[in-house]
Amino acid sequence: MRDPVPLSPHKTLDTHLKLKGDFVGKPMSQGSQFKDQRILLVEDDAELRSSLGTALREFSFEVDLAEDGLEAIRKIKQSVYDILLTDLRLPGLSGEEVLCQTRELYPDLIVIVVTGYGDVRNAVNMMKLGAADYIQKPFLKEELLLRIEKALEERRWRWHSRSLPQPSSNGEFVDLLGESPGMQQVKARVSQVASLRTTVLILGETGVGKELVARAIHNNSPRKDAPLVTVNCGAIPSNLMEDEFFGHEKGAFTDAQQLRLGRFEQANRGTIFLDEISNMPPELQGKLLRVLQERECQRVGGSQTIRLDIRILAATNTNLEERVQSGAFREDLFYRLNVFPIWIPPLRERKEDLPLLVPHLLQKICAREGIPLKQITQEAMKDLIRYDWPGNIRQLENALEMAIILAGEREYLLPGDLPALCHRPAETPLFPNIGIPPEGVDFHRLVSEFEKALITEGLKIAQGKRSKAATLLNLKRTTLLEKLRRLQPTPS
Repeated sequence: MRDPVPLSPHKTLDTHLKLKGDFVGKPMSQGSQFKDQRILLVEDDAELRSSLGTALREFSFEVDLAEDGLEAIRKIKQSVYDILLTDLRLPGLSGEEVLCQTRELYPDLIVIVVTGYGDVRNAVNMMKLGAADYIQKPFLKEELLLRIEKALEERRWRWHSRSLPQPSSNGEFVDLLGESPGMQQVKARVSQVASLRTTVLILGETGVGKELVARAIHNNSPRKDAPLVTVNCGAIPSNLMEDEFFGHEKGAFTDAQQLRLGRFEQANRGTIFLDEISNMPPELQGKLLRVLQERECQRVGGSQTIRLDIRILAATNTNLEERVQSGAFREDLFYRLNVFPIWIPPLRERKEDLPLLVPHLLQKICAREGIPLKQITQEAMKDLIRYDWPGNIRQLENALEMAIILAGEREYLLPGDLPALCHRPAETPLFPNIGIPPEGVDFHRLVSEFEKALITEGLKIAQGKRSKAATLLNLKRTTLLEKLRRLQPTPS
């Protein structure tokens, strides 16, 4: 048997990466576990790029190749990868620039840096910027495979840890997953009001998680050890709603065989959450107004006034102000409820929260069904991000449950496991509807204005970084600079 020969950056893998014994020319035994894992290999040496790509494909990886940093960024924008294997020194964009742009697009993408002897310090800096590992030339393909396997395992562990419930401390609201600006604002408002007795009106579309916000307020309040009683006002028949809310005395009506406590009494010293408050019938709205004003109620058929130490939270998926104007909802009750409104953005406006929400929901569903935890591939995640989710988190959870069933014994969810609705891209046309009036248009002026708008938006997204804006617009940096000079007004 021959000893393994390390890879020289100037020789092919076929010549310099043969390993011992019957391993030569065959995938390693664990190669099948890399099926469906996609690698983008960025290497400017054509011979090395081709040889290393061939070796990786032998281990069941799907491999795409890029010869420079600009091509790598274009491919990353067009497709989704699990691993980015990149040389440090590249023409166009450097390995460091590729890493930074990649981490902004896909924070969970594994980046492994290939470096020469003289670049170890730079490789360490790359790890500080988010690279998972670096490997120094010359190297064995066995060593590279072990590095990749380790990085994939660390990512699986990170996804699993991220999905587990964490203890609440220092004003954190662990049930409210998401780091988007909209969710940050929701958490901030919950933090401001949780410790008070103030009535809160929670607003948002069906399925956005209004009850989770109510629970976060209650669990972070001085009343957290007392009951949180939830009432869905839309699910109770109007003729039973008063009894449901306030209870009844024994003998109050024919079937009242014993005293029954209503939901308000059950929530005494705690919190009551009135979900879908807009569905409350007009005749009951006045009685609820009295409870809000006086903090007291009477059971059906009773004369005793019951004092309540209670906090009231309400939620609606409709515009209560419009219902006030139409006469369907009392104006005075609206103002009593709308003391401190919290609006929850729909999922389509905070898609950046999906990488946090999806692992959490997968863990929840798998634990509930008693099956091994499943992960999601980046290709499937891209489909989820592309869709607009009119049913919000509730629809997302249902889609993931269906995907888990379709995945069967597989550990990872693939795009084909998702319901068909997830494969329809959201309609986000770049061009507005174009209409030309009878008198015609100034073609050159309109084209110039559109070009200016694209460049302005590119710079805005890139936070003023011209190199990054050029990449977003698929322009050379020099071309972008020339266009910027041309668009600047000439001094008079």
